[in-house]
Amino acid sequence: MRLSDEKLSRKIIMRIILIAGVILFAIVLCLLIVMSIIMHEEESIILQKPNIVVILSDDLGSHDLSLRGNNQILTPNIDALGYQGIILRHHYTSAMCTPSRAAFLTGKYPIHTGMQHSVILQSEPRGLPLNEKILPEYLKEAGYKTHIVGKWHLGFARKSFIPTHRGFDSHVGYLGCYLDYFDCTYMTDFRPIAPGFDFRHNESLYRDRVGEYLPDVLTDEASKIILNHNSTEGPMFLMMSQIAPHAATPREPFQTIPEDFEMMGHIQNPKRRSYAAMVRALDRSVGQIVKALEKKDILENTIILFFSDNGGPTIGIHHTTASNYPLKGQKDSPWEGGLRGTALIWSHLLRQRHYVSDHLTHITDWLPTFAHLAGVMHSKSEKLDGHNIWPTLSNNKSATRTEILHNIDPIIGYSSYYRDGWKYVNGTTSNGIYDTWLGDMPQENSPESLNYSQLVMNSDVWLALNPFSLKVLKTTDLEALRSQTEINCGQRILNSTNCYPLKAPCLFHLKEDPCEMSNVAHLEPNTMKDMEKRLNELQDSAVTPGNVPVDLNADPALNDFLWTWWLDK
Repeated sequence: MRLSDEKLSRKIIMRIILIAGVILFAIVLCLLIVMSIIMHEEESIILQKPNIVVILSDDLGSHDLSLRGNNQILTPNIDALGYQGIILRHHYTSAMCTPSRAAFLTGKYPIHTGMQHSVILQSEPRGLPLNEKILPEYLKEAGYKTHIVGKWHLGFARKSFIPTHRGFDSHVGYLGCYLDYFDCTYMTDFRPIAPGFDFRHNESLYRDRVGEYLPDVLTDEASKIILNHNSTEGPMFLMMSQIAPHAATPREPFQTIPEDFEMMGHIQNPKRRSYAAMVRALDRSVGQIVKALEKKDILENTIILFFSDNGGPTIGIHHTTASNYPLKGQKDSPWEGGLRGTALIWSHLLRQRHYVSDHLTHITDWLPTFAHLAGVMHSKSEKLDGHNIWPTLSNNKSATRTEILHNIDPIIGYSSYYRDGWKYVNGTTSNGIYDTWLGDMPQENSPESLNYSQLVMNSDVWLALNPFSLKVLKTTDLEALRSQTEINCGQRILNSTNCYPLKAPCLFHLKEDPCEMSNVAHLEPNTMKDMEKRLNELQDSAVTPGNVPVDLNADPALNDFLWTWWLDK
């Protein structure tokens, strides 16, 4: 009887083990199915090939967005884009216009394209090297319709340099660096060259809108492209390269319309008031572009990215009173004020949204990121300096980037480099006149700032994007996110010294010292040695700067008072 009981017990145990095994197998199978669904969803994002809209502002001060806590200039549409999406508070660019645009479109550091020194001057006979494959060319291969509206600034001495010969299906805008906001002429401030007209639709002159306010004209032209896009012909890539708030002309840098200027009556400094009005035009532009996407009913499969090409110029050439405070320096400098801005990205396809990102990101990262989302696989074989940051941002997980080469300029003789929290600066620009903290403004709060959260929630961008929110956002959520964008300079590091980069290299620990107040080079000899070793390696990979002397044959007086591809004539 006992033997029979033992056999029965063994059978029961075996059945239990078998049932447990079946249950475990089912659990594993379910997990695999779930993982497969997740992976399929990720792949479906690529297969859907989302529309990509990039709004690039020009010379915007990093402190001149109200989501950064600035109550003097309110930017409700831009802020709404950040609160509904992701706010990137450690987004780095180059310190000037041409290098930044080259880095964005190539995915490479300027030292690898010959764009590391200054900008392409209006009468300089060069362009972004033609052997460089740029973002619209990658996207066209993936079936995209590609458009650019606004500024190019990557060369036009030959027709082969201009956007419609570099992968863009269309271009409405200007080829040079800036324009008069009303008559679309460029007047150089370096040479005795005549003013010239510089506004085109593709390769033809476009005078129909002369006299209108250029930031609004560019917005309207971008909206037309969105509304006229035929989704059955492929997805859309639109690079909206706004002029605002860049200075207009050397003689009249501040150009606004009365409606915007009057809204800034709380600002006493007339220059700062005009600049604020130009920023207001930029904010209106963002709102209208998002409204066009909503009207076209393509927001659900669109990525919207906003950032500035570099920090704002508080003083010096083409200064606008822009503020990057409390960061050190400004445009055209090796300091954080010229390099570190705030980028905003929104997409219904992002798994995580409504957060402030501390991920280290660089302007070169967008090409491999967008190429990945478009299903362009062979971009990985190119020698890119950028990283695909979509998984990092979408899942809010650890970033892969640990270093950024800001620049090595052998003509001026300066270098700026970041790695693992440390920043190395050797030499500087403009004989050091920007090597301080600029742009601290008086407390002149806009009357509308008393209802800041409500102002944002009533904006065009908020109303368009809120239906896609991952959660119900309250005013307290906006306040919490806004507080996280604040930059706290902290205290001066013990035993640190002042930095004189024209005399000796400097080292900063940015996690403790984001405002670059404390030079610790003498305290960290090993770190200095490692940083310089890596810089030497990067220098060995650099190409020669592409700068050439200006060509007086570019003078519009010799070319029907036009800025045109004079070398082809």
